[in-house]
Amino acid sequence: MPFGSNCGCPPVASRDTVWVTDNAGAGVGSGTWTCSNLYVLTEQVFVNPEDTLVIEPGTVVLGMSGEGMSQFDVPTSVGIGSVREVTYDTYPGALVVSRGAYLDAQGTSDCPIQFSFVGDPLDGSVGVDVTGQWGGLVLCGGAQTNTLHLDLGFFTAPFFTTGVGTGEDRAEGIVDPSGQDREVYGGNADPNGSSGTLRYLSLRHGSTNLGWTQFGNGNETDLLQLGACGSGTVVEHIELIGSADDGLHILGGLVQVRNVLSAFHAEDAFESDQGWQGSAQYLLGIQDTALAHATNPPGPSFVYDAEGDDVQDNNMDPSSEPYCLPEMANFTFITNGAEQAASYHSLPGGDWLNSVVHGVSDAGIEVQHYLTCDGFNAMLPTQYAFLSVRNWRIWGDDSSQDNVLRGRYMGNYGAQSALEGWLTDSANVVESVLMDGAFQVVNGQITDGLDPRASSGGTVSSYYLPSDPRLDSVTYHGALEPGVNPWFAGWSYFANSGGYSGELVVEAGPGCMYPSACNYDASAISDDGSCDFSSCAGCTYLWACNFNPSATLDDGSCERETCGGCTFVLACNYDPSATQDDGSCTYEECSGCTFPGSLNYDPAALIDDGTCDIEISAPCAGDINGDGVVSTLDLLDFLSVYGSSCEG
Repeated sequence: MPFGSNCGCPPVASRDTVWVTDNAGAGVGSGTWTCSNLYVLTEQVFVNPEDTLVIEPGTVVLGMSGEGMSQFDVPTSVGIGSVREVTYDTYPGALVVSRGAYLDAQGTSDCPIQFSFVGDPLDGSVGVDVTGQWGGLVLCGGAQTNTLHLDLGFFTAPFFTTGVGTGEDRAEGIVDPSGQDREVYGGNADPNGSSGTLRYLSLRHGSTNLGWTQFGNGNETDLLQLGACGSGTVVEHIELIGSADDGLHILGGLVQVRNVLSAFHAEDAFESDQGWQGSAQYLLGIQDTALAHATNPPGPSFVYDAEGDDVQDNNMDPSSEPYCLPEMANFTFITNGAEQAASYHSLPGGDWLNSVVHGVSDAGIEVQHYLTCDGFNAMLPTQYAFLSVRNWRIWGDDSSQDNVLRGRYMGNYGAQSALEGWLTDSANVVESVLMDGAFQVVNGQITDGLDPRASSGGTVSSYYLPSDPRLDSVTYHGALEPGVNPWFAGWSYFANSGGYSGELVVEAGPGCMYPSACNYDASAISDDGSCDFSSCAGCTYLWACNFNPSATLDDGSCERETCGGCTFVLACNYDPSATQDDGSCTYEECSGCTFPGSLNYDPAALIDDGTCDIEISAPCAGDINGDGVVSTLDLLDFLSVYGSSCEG
């Protein structure tokens, strides 16, 4: 995995651990988290109002799973028949940015910020099926919602006594034990404010459930929850993998989100409600039906669950609410056999443009019509008429192929043909457009990736280009530009775990054009002044003491002094630490006789100079023939010359 390897951060295993607590309600305070440390959220940790937390590129934040969980069901006479309550002695680790606080978490494509759980080695070995291990990231803003006031119901609330959209709510799955209500969002006091700037974040394996209401609405955290965040909040280039609930949940506000990959969750990849009136573009959602099982009853999971409000819980006034009216374009929703990819209910609004559905078994979307203010009513021309789905491309799974419907009417009044007619008139076409929409997950590991780009561009006419200035006017369908590297390539867990099967394109553009530079770019079409001559510089000569095998550019620093010496093992001044011979070897001062039996043996001598003086002892008396033994042979030799005259 490349996380942090390109930005000077130390290996994850060598980072110091910082145990982060809520400091008994004081929160984390203003400060900076760096990639030198691992930050462990030991409980639900808050950034308090007026505080700013900065998280630098490459930083890793890990959440703990909580301690002392207990749960119980309370029977009721309505809804699903019971309310479930889950409590903890210590709630699972989560990071909550309170209303009036600010989170500056800006990673880069070379150096993303990671959120996961304690125990994740961050090497890609944890599968996409691992969920619910920590709490998630929550931003609470001060923009509008269409809820009433906190926990009050329809018949007991003071309604919108301070104006439409001034209702408040509590972040799902969050408990503030200090009693400061730091989990509350809404109020419409700061509709254009900012709760933070989030760029290049990867959040994985989280979301915890604190139960559900009698209407089946869960009290669960998500990997990323945005509560009434103002239009100044920046959320782009975000990855969400393996949530026990939703990947991204937007509740009211005016926040704009772009370039979000959300995949392999138990419930929905995306969900929006409570009167959200922001915008979204370039959302890629991937659902594995083997993993998509909601943790709170009832109902199926979707790639996108588009709601307008929480009418089921009777905590909003449908006669005076700010309706859910986001501007939406360029989504790619992929599943491997779900009946529908997206669901519209409870007065969802907005103009949903130029998107792609792939892999459904029944229809691209479902539109519900069980209530008097439901998804079909929102689309119905004679009623609200503020929901439109236009110019989508929809394709089925391997079994259904092109036999899928554009949309499925889910209601009590038999309006299937009317829905199909509206969708057909709005240029929604049953057509396969993706390069490769099939994928496979085995034991949590992606064994067969996909290429979610459209096979061609220029498929969107000028009539269907977005007119809202918050959206780009691009002429292709879906979340990814054809023929261009996906915006999640290189930095995301998904891409680096084999999720992307397409080829990466070497994109020509400005760069360093000087061949001798460290960062020379052969594909550059113009020089951008970025040439670097220092990061790869060093001594490139093998004979030098400071030879640098990784250097490609010689900087003139080569030297032979620090490692010089005599390298000949038989020399008097042999230096075993020397790597370069400097010609200093000597042989005289340590030479002498090295033979211990000689008369002039020198024990200090290392080199024999041939001067050894060896005393030869007298031969044995009587050994005439010199064979080392006095025997009969010597006597015979003596007798053979006995009596002979010796001449002088």
